[in-house]
This record gives sequence, structure tokens and C-alpha cells, in this order.
Amino acid sequence: MKVRSISRVAAAGFAAVVATGLVAAPAGADPSPVTEYRTLAGVGSDTTQDVMNGLGNVITSGGNKVIASWDARGTNNVKTRAANCDFPRPNGSSNGRRALRAAEGEDIGQGGPGFWSNTNVVNCVDFARSSSYGGGSVPSSTGNYTYISFGVDAVTLARNVNGDLPVNVSFAQVQRVYRCFDRNIAGNPVSPVMLQSGSGTWDFWSSKVGITEVEINLGDYPCLAADTDSNPATPAVPVIARAQEHDGTVLDGFPTRVVPFSAGQFIAQGNATKIASLTGVTVADRRGEAALNGIRPTGGTLQQPVVGGVLNINFPLRRDVYNIVPTADLTQPLIQSTFVGAGSAVCSATVNDGGTARKVVELFGFGIRPTLVSPLEANCGYTNLRFAN
Repeated sequence: MKVRSISRVAAAGFAAVVATGLVAAPAGADPSPVTEYRTLAGVGSDTTQDVMNGLGNVITSGGNKVIASWDARGTNNVKTRAANCDFPRPNGSSNGRRALRAAEGEDIGQGGPGFWSNTNVVNCVDFARSSSYGGGSVPSSTGNYTYISFGVDAVTLARNVNGDLPVNVSFAQVQRVYRCFDRNIAGNPVSPVMLQSGSGTWDFWSSKVGITEVEINLGDYPCLAADTDSNPATPAVPVIARAQEHDGTVLDGFPTRVVPFSAGQFIAQGNATKIASLTGVTVADRRGEAALNGIRPTGGTLQQPVVGGVLNINFPLRRDVYNIVPTADLTQPLIQSTFVGAGSAVCSATVNDGGTARKVVELFGFGIRPTLVSPLEANCGYTNLRFAN
């Protein structure tokens, strides 16, 4: 954490206090007001932007809100400090990680050391939201950046609820569709949609189905290069090949399209009214005509991503979601109290839901794993997963 950030909360003794039962007027997605420059500024993942907005509204230190989490989506720049720190909005996990590295003074190839998108951002970002681990499938316990798990998500195929595609599919069928071996499921035409560049969800999904951006760019998967479906109502409208993640409206009017979708986001978008009343955060309901599919893993039994309105943390296509901080900052008291361990503010924050204390992470659709399974399937607040970037 930067010296300029620490000074603003030194008098509070660095004790992050979780406010429970907070009820606020619905706010915009970015910190509200945007001139309220909180201590810990974060950017990155679309998947976790809403839950971090909720945590930003309920976690306080010395009576002041601690977390300023800036959305992935939006047309304007973000301004994370009162002086300077006005830069283009990082959209997605990969871009959030790059912006954090630039804030640490690294040269990420976007204008020189300390530059993100040709703008000097040194000391402008304290953490990055990420829905994927930058180190791939092999965990590391060393590196300049620590991936602190705070929730579990499930990613599944979303179909158009008005189409004829099956409500449940096998993982083998999913792979064959996204590797362009099949253009139908159970005899029904299917058109796979990709997600935007820099998306952690797309990184996760493409790794699971066994494709790479290099292969896509080489034309190895022609069905992903340009969709060939059409909207019967407006057949002249061009069909997109990539979409913003967790936006089910890309399926509207296209009964053959499918797209990967976060179950956590799907739940949160359905809980938008309650979330607004309990946390003051407005979650955009972008589900449109999307419905989530159950998936049967190879050699396994069919599982649903959501059971009884709650995320299934044992769904075969599951992943941890992270807040990334520079490893050197783990010793900073505010970083520790906010992010580190099961008792941290992020892991333990609750709101009063009809007389019941409900964890904010779960309110926004994510699961919490109580014990460590492995570094890539960790308990909330785990800090031994690291990587160079």
C-alpha cells in the first residue's frame, strides 16, 4: 500500500470495522460520490465489481469507508485520488492486473514504467479484482503479487430461454461446440459467443474447453471468428463474435446462441432489488433472455450451478475469485484487516437481512469455502497463492 493511502487512516488504528444492517439510498456503481477518495482503490474484473461495491459500502475504518472499487464497465475515466490518478477504466481481470502492476511502477508496455494506457498511474491503484489466477493451472507460493481468495464462483453455459437447446448438457458437448467440432446440440443449431478481451471469465472458460487466443487468432476455430446465426426478426443485423461478460442480452432474439456466464453474477442480478435495499448498490440486471445450463462432467453426474437460489460450490466448472495486492503490502495493517484471513472485513462482512446476519459475499451470489482444499480452491482470506504478475 502507498504511503499517501496509509496516512488517511493512521488515526483510526487500521482497524477495519464491518458495518451491519446498513441501509442506504441506491448508489451508482462507482464510489458515490466519486470525489470520496477512499483509502484502498481497486479496478478490474466485471465478475466481482458488484460484490466489491457492496463491500465498499459496508466496510469502514474509523467511521470512513475503506474500499473504492471502480467498475469494469463505463465510458468515462476513473479518478482514484484527489490529485492526479485520472486514467482510462481497466475492463476485466487482465487489465486490472496490468493497471496494478503499472501502479507499482512496472513497465507493462503501455507508455513506459508506471504507465497504464499511456497515463502515469504510479500509486493510483491498491488492489485488482480478478476472477482468474494469472499463473494458469499451476499454483505458485512465490511472486510479487498475492491472489487473496474471497469467494467461489461457478461458470456455465447460458442459453436463450426461448430457444430449443437442451437445459442440461455434457461437458464434452460444451467442448465440441467451442472447439467448432459441432454446430448443434441434440440436433439443434448452436452459435457460440466469445467474451471480451481481458475477461477473467473468458480466460477461465477457454482454458477449460481447451482453446487459446493464439489459436483463435490463427483461425483454428472458424465458428468463433464470426457467428453465422441470425435473428429471424432482423436478419440484416450483424452478429457479434464477442460480448461483454455476464450480459445475457447478447442472447435476446437469437435462439441458437450460447455464452459462458458467471452463476454468481446471475444470482446477484436476480437479487438486484434486495441488494439495493440492503447495501445501497445498484446491480444492473443484464440477464435478458439468458438461462443457465446444468452440466454433466466427463465420468460424473449432472450438476446445477445454482441450487435453491444459492451457488453450488461443488459445480464442476468452479473457480475462486480474488483481490490481488502487492505481496510486499501484506504486512500493512489495513491490507491485513481488510483482506487477509477468514476474520478479515471482506470475509466476515454482513448485512441485516430480515433479522438474519447475511454475509455480503453470499448476498451477491458467491459461495464461501470454509476450509482450504488446495491453493486454487482456497478458504476466504488465503494468502499463499502468488504470481509474478
